[in-house]
Amino acid sequence: MEKTKNITYQVIIVLLFILGIFLRTNLYLMNNVFEDDECRLAITMLDKNFWQMFLPLGDAQSAPPLFMLCSKFLADSFGYVEIILKFIPYLAGICGIFVFYKVCANYFSGKISKVLSLFIFVINYSLIFYSSTFKQYSTDVLICLICLYFMPKVLIKDLNIKQLIGLAIILIIFPFISLPSVFFIGSMIILNFIKDWKNVYKKIFLTILPVGIILLLYYVFNLAPSKSNLDLFFPNYWNDGFITLSIKGFIKILLINIKFYFYPNTFSFFTLILLIWGGVLCLFDKGKTRDISLYILIVIALVLFASLIHIYPFCTRVGLYLISIFIILVLKPLDCYTWKTFTFWLILIFTLLSFCQYNYTNIITSAKADDVVKWSPKNMMIILKENFNPETDAILVNSASAPSWLFYSSKYEFYTDKVFLMDVKNADEKIVLNYLNNLKKGQRFWLYLIKDYNQDKIFPYIFPWVKKKQILYFKQDKQSYLIYFQN
Repeated sequence: MEKTKNITYQVIIVLLFILGIFLRTNLYLMNNVFEDDECRLAITMLDKNFWQMFLPLGDAQSAPPLFMLCSKFLADSFGYVEIILKFIPYLAGICGIFVFYKVCANYFSGKISKVLSLFIFVINYSLIFYSSTFKQYSTDVLICLICLYFMPKVLIKDLNIKQLIGLAIILIIFPFISLPSVFFIGSMIILNFIKDWKNVYKKIFLTILPVGIILLLYYVFNLAPSKSNLDLFFPNYWNDGFITLSIKGFIKILLINIKFYFYPNTFSFFTLILLIWGGVLCLFDKGKTRDISLYILIVIALVLFASLIHIYPFCTRVGLYLISIFIILVLKPLDCYTWKTFTFWLILIFTLLSFCQYNYTNIITSAKADDVVKWSPKNMMIILKENFNPETDAILVNSASAPSWLFYSSKYEFYTDKVFLMDVKNADEKIVLNYLNNLKKGQRFWLYLIKDYNQDKIFPYIFPWVKKKQILYFKQDKQSYLIYFQN
């Protein structure tokens, strides 16, 4: 009987691995366009050499140097095409499944907890989406999972000189691949200090001294200028990621991230209860998982402290690396009670209510590019290039669509000096209409409208205005528009 249960368990785990690989691979192969942030990141690579990847990128973008270095190597070798630049996030997404399972297999004692945790990770919409996105969030998840698996086991006091040097090299490399790994490195140092500070403080100092020097240089020459550049473009963008010294602020940021991590499960009441319950159980963990429980709590404390003092936001995709910890904490209560107890069944009901929105439709949707990719910059650029008349036409591009224009016009070698940026961001209806009404009379214009800002929308003002003109061509593809009109 026990052998049958083990075989069934192993089959389920293998099937979940296959499902996770399929969902990520399917979207990776189908998602053949860049959104605006991906365009900006690709553009920053075009005119920089390999060493400049370690300097601020500009263009309101920031990404770890080794992530950018590897991406540039692939792009220079195989071309600046979407499937090449998305490969590292895709590979990280696949590897993350296996590392997460190893973490849960070591941490959880019950098969139900292991299966449920892997299932949630495998079908998670955010993890699938960012494994097919040319940004560093998928690699953040992988590197932090590697830290979560190995670092609680590291006993610095038992390491010899060669091992300390090797550890220091790893601790230097990780932040250049994933900046949030600093929280996991810091947690490892603190955990070792707590366990035996008298016998370990000298080795800790010798280990973190070169790490600290390198990271200080990294901050001065890369992170600080990058933050200033981001603040210039998006001064209030990550405000929701910074907490205050209040229970209300703490709960608010947890709810924001819970809803993002576990979309489409937007009813977060029971998830929040389980998350806090799991945190309390970690705090009082006296068993064989005590070290990793304490390690997890220290990581969370460092993340919240960084958010409190406005060093690093803890919000949505920037905090995606914590999704594995959230899953572990939510399922921790289920793992601590046997099925014969009332508490187990109560927790199971809470768990099912937390994730009841996961269904077959959601899983399939997350693997379909038509449902995930909302814009069509590539198709619109191809049509525009084929039909543009440089003798009579001009092109108007709104601010939100400018990155798409810059990348795809370069990709398809479509060059013209008759393209104008509609610089009306943060505009109300009066400002937008004033800009449009001052366009040259008798001129024919192409509106290249790939996307609108979520805030400060201008599409609702453009469309009624252009309907009054002589429209010569109109194309809508997903949420993007290409409009040719006579003014």
